[in-house]
This record gives sequence, C-alpha cells and structure tokens, in this order.
Amino acid sequence: MSTRTKVSTAILAVLSSSAYANEAIETDEQMVVTATHTETSVIEAPATISVITEEELMAEPGTALNDLVKNIAGVESQVDGGRAGREMISIRGMDSKFTMILINGRKISSSNAIFRGNDFDLSTIPKESIQRIEVIRGPMSALYGSEALGGVINVITKKPDNEWRTQFNADYGYRDDDDGGEYSTGLYTSGALIDDTLFMSFSVSQSARDAWNPYTGTATGSNGDYDRSEATALEERDTLAVTGGLLWYINQDHDLSFDFTYSDDDREGIIESTSGLTESDQRVKRDTQAITYNGVWDWGDSLLRYNRDAVVSKDNYNSKNTTLGYYDIDEVNHSVDGHATTYWGDHTVTSGADWNYSELNNPDSLTETGTASVNQYALFVQDQWAFADDYTFTYGTRVDMHDDFGAHWSPRAYLVNNFSDKITIKGGVGTAFNAPTLLQLSEENIINSCKGSCQVVGNPDLDPETSVSYEASVAYVETNWQIETGVFRNEIKNLIDQDRDNPVGSINGQDIYTYKNIDEAVIQGFEFTASYEIIESVNLRGNYTFLDTEDKTTNESLEDRPDHAAMARLGWAVNNDLDTFVRVNYTGETIISNDDNVSRPSYVTADLGVNYSIHQQFRLRAGLNNLTDERFDEVEVTSRGYAIDPRTWYVGMTADF
Repeated sequence: MSTRTKVSTAILAVLSSSAYANEAIETDEQMVVTATHTETSVIEAPATISVITEEELMAEPGTALNDLVKNIAGVESQVDGGRAGREMISIRGMDSKFTMILINGRKISSSNAIFRGNDFDLSTIPKESIQRIEVIRGPMSALYGSEALGGVINVITKKPDNEWRTQFNADYGYRDDDDGGEYSTGLYTSGALIDDTLFMSFSVSQSARDAWNPYTGTATGSNGDYDRSEATALEERDTLAVTGGLLWYINQDHDLSFDFTYSDDDREGIIESTSGLTESDQRVKRDTQAITYNGVWDWGDSLLRYNRDAVVSKDNYNSKNTTLGYYDIDEVNHSVDGHATTYWGDHTVTSGADWNYSELNNPDSLTETGTASVNQYALFVQDQWAFADDYTFTYGTRVDMHDDFGAHWSPRAYLVNNFSDKITIKGGVGTAFNAPTLLQLSEENIINSCKGSCQVVGNPDLDPETSVSYEASVAYVETNWQIETGVFRNEIKNLIDQDRDNPVGSINGQDIYTYKNIDEAVIQGFEFTASYEIIESVNLRGNYTFLDTEDKTTNESLEDRPDHAAMARLGWAVNNDLDTFVRVNYTGETIISNDDNVSRPSYVTADLGVNYSIHQQFRLRAGLNNLTDERFDEVEVTSRGYAIDPRTWYVGMTADF
C-alpha cells in the first residue's frame, strides 16, 4: 500500500463522524468528487473535506440537511431571528448565504425568492436516497462560482444497479414537556428495468413537526401587551420530498441520466414582532428537472448537464402591506454546465463552462414591472500537478461574467504533501465572489423588515462581495488514534448588509432602509479534530472550533457567530448487533445584536442513542436528545427567534427489502 493510501485510509476516521465505534479505522479508501470534479481520495483532496456516510445518516433521526451535518468541525447553525427557530448552515463563521448546496454537483438555491429565513433548500431531498454527503470547509468559487465563499455541501445520491432494493425508514420524536413532537417516514427503491442498461430510482419522504409554545408571561409591543404563551419557539412544519431518476448506459463509456425532484414545505407560526404577535404562514414548493451526460473518451472524461429549478413561495409575513395576505413569488433558474478532464503525464487538467439564467416574478415587492432577471456565464480551468511522489499542487481560476458586474476572476492554489506514512500537510489560498441577489439590487423591491417596523428597498449601486481565504492543516495518524489541526483566515470585502442608520424615505409612517457594502470583515480561526480507539469496541472522538471575527469598519465582532464550539462523542459497540453512544455539544456565547448589546449565552447539550440490528435487514434505533433540557430564558433572546429544541425522546426503524 502506498504512503498516500495508508494515510488516506486511516485518517478517514477523523474526517467522517463514524456511527459505530468499531468502525473508527476504515478499511476502504474513501473517494470524493467535490473538491476537483474528479475522483480523489479524502487525504489527497485539495481542500478541508469531511464525509458523512449512509450508515451515519441512518443511525439517528433528522431529515433536514442542517441536522445531518451539524456535528462537523467548523459547521454551525445560523438562526434567522425573524422566524421561529429556523436554522441555516454556516461554515467557518461565514454567513449561511455563502454555503453552496449541491445535489450530485447540481446547484439548488432559492435565494432570490425567499428574503429571510431560507432553510427551505435544506429539506428538498429524502434522506433515504443519500449515499453520502461531502462537506468542504473553505471557498470553492474557482470551481463553483458565486455563493461558494464559505464552502460547499454536495449531497451524493445512491446509484441503482441490477438488483432491486427497497428501504423504508420511520422515526418518531416526543417532547418531554408534553408539547407535541415530530415524525418522519421515507421510502427508497431502485433497480434495473433492463439489466446492465436502464435503471430506475425513486424516493419519497414525509415529515411533520408540531409547533412548540414554551413561553409564559406577557410582553409589550407597539399595539399593547400580548400573551407570550401564544408565540411559537419552533414553528409547525409539514414537508414532502420526492425524487426520481432514470439512468441509461448507452454503452460502457457513455450514459445519460434524467432526474427530477419535487418538494412541498409548509410552515405556520406566531412571531413576536415590534407590534406584538404576528401570524407567519409560508409555503414553498420546488420542482427540478435535470438531464446529465457522462462520457469516457480516449483523451479523458466529460460531463454535460442541463438543470431547471423552479421555486414558488407563498408568504403572508413578507408583504409590505399592513394587512396580512398571500402573494406568490416565483423564481426559475435555468443552467447549463459542462466540464472535461484530460490526463497528461503528471497533470490532470479539468476545464469547463456554465451558464445560468434566473428570473424572479414578485408583483407585490417589485412594484413597477413585477419581474427581474439576470444572466451569468463562466469559464474555469484547473490543473492537478503531481510534481513529486508525495506532492500535488492544484491551481486554477474561474472567470464569471455577470449582466450587472462584468467579469470577475477567482484564482485558487492548493498544495498537498504526504510528508510520511503518518503525516499529511495541506495548505492553500483562494479567492471568491458573490453577486447581490435580484431583490437586493432592485429599486422596485420593497419588503417588510425590522420585525414589522420598517421597509427595505433594493440598492442598484451594490458591489459584489469578495473574499481572499487562507488555510493550512496538519494530520497525524497512528494505528488507534489520529488528529487533525488547522488554521484559516477569510478576508471579506464589500459584505452586504442593511443600513439601519440612514433611512432613504418612508411609507405608511415607516422608515425605508436600503442595503450597503461594509468595507471589510475578517473571520479567522482554528479547528481541531481527533479520534481515539480506546479498545476495539470503544471509540472516542471530537472536534473544537475557535472563531475570531471583526467588522473592520466598526471594530465590532460579527453577529450570530459563536466564538467557541466543541463536540465529543463516546461510542461503544457492545457486539455486532448493538451499539450505543453519548454525545456532548458545547456552543459558546454568541452576539445577537451589537446595537442592542444582546448576546445568547453559552450552553451545553447532551444526547444518548442506541442502535440494534434485529437481523441484517431490520434495524431499530432509540435515544434522547438534549438530555438536560437546556433552554434559553432571556426574553431578549427568545423573542428574536432563538430556541433550542427541548428534551426529546425518539424511536425509529430501518427495513431493507
């Protein structure tokens, strides 16, 4: 076995969060595709990358993507204070809008249609259809363009084969305070319609959560006192997700795939606003169709893909009118992308292009025309140069051409050194950019904000957000333990934020604000991940992340970013059929509002779980989340939408046919 393979095989236990204690040292080398568009081992990938396997996904409940990735170092939930407990995904302290979500390399985004609280992109695919999740921490704009400033989460779905397989999952969770719970069910099936030639896959999942109303007492809004017991800490939620696909092997070198997804996500809650209590009812429907061609040639490999992603948002809370009422926001994205990879001696060269057209129909907020649209084109090239036995240098660049901002270059360079059979050193620098959304740019766009007390209008003079990022890491591997430590620094310019200090007008007695570019912000930190096989059946692993953030204009820390976060998990494989775990998570103090001097206190949660295989095709799971029933007590925190899920018991099962 080569030096690279030895290190890659062992360190996977650090980079992925194994569900079973006796799987701490993997026997197979994990391959990933997100970092380079080509298959690369985890340890050789020119990025800080973690992998969540199917076994890990099925070991615990949770269907939304933020639940599935939350225990990875550097990955945190970012709460939208305007909505009841909605959590988006932040990577290394970057805003959640800088986390790009992919399904098999296809971008999904509803950032133009949904103004706030957009966690809808995280519930579009049934968990049962997922083969693994690849999470890159750090900018990837050189390959993926706008929005990939913080990192990339790529959901890789299962590939069907000749044998027909079906999996059914069900989970139920009950809150310890007798205030409802949640459940989820899911089904996945796949197999050959024509052996070795035509394959089909289909999955469907449905989940529902009761609203949670834990508050007591009264509070005062502009309309007088109100009863806080009616406010929802977690909104009611009902979600349906469906995916399907056909895979046609034209011959051994060429294939076509046809994929579709459909999701319907309905939320209801009662929000604490400046006036008092406000009803919130939002429903988002998405349908996606994609055609993908893959080819293998004498000179290399190629991919060509068309994707259509349509989102309809019906929302009574974002209306700029004081009278609640529904209106539809329609966003349609058309994209064509392709790339080709050639192999020239020590060089693996990947080049490609993509085109994206986005159209937004929002007659309520886009007050003049009701529509807005934008075209973006891009070209990129990347070279993976194995210039020595244990060195690989990956470098490349991308140029994005935007209707409003012209050309923007995003170069990147990364070095990987397998120093020995135990030590791997990585480091690199990359640039990234993010164009403002259609709503942020449009002067027609007027949206209710400030929890109901103001309006926000778009600003056509905004500049794109840009960043320069640096990272370096070292991994050390022994037979029964391994560690990885790294540092990172992100220098962001022209961050887009609302300018609440300078109103640009008024409407119906409310101030109108707009967006502005912040001169510069810096986010830097440190990550540490470790795993130790105490004995063959007992494994201890954990991670720690430190964040230091600063708005260079105000010299204040950035909001909604904990300075410390840590996780520790002890797993015990009692025998081949039974395993248990206990996990403790720590989240440090988090500034919620610099202007109001409000912070969310640090807190600790503990989870317990057990998995039991009755036989190879039927598995049970049970557990307790938030063992100590940790909660926020401060009204100034909870009234802004921050909440911790209460102590919850869960049971679940997986059956394979």
